[in-house]
Amino acid sequence: MKRAGTEQVLAELKLHRETTPDLELQSALAWLCNALTRLAKNSSAAHSREVLMAADAVKRATG
Repeated sequence: MKRAGTEQVLAELKLHRETTPDLELQSALAWLCNALTRLAKNSSAAHSREVLMAADAVKRATG
């Protein structure tokens, strides 16, 4: 991921997290934001897996 693209994605995810009334979705989005931040700072297989797991949690929360 390019840094500028990652920052834009994070900004959009944070906006969704802050504006949704759904607590489960807020939690899932927080996890995804944190996982993406870690991946951007240190690309590793473990961080990549965490991003995938967090994205799946967001997908489940949105039904």
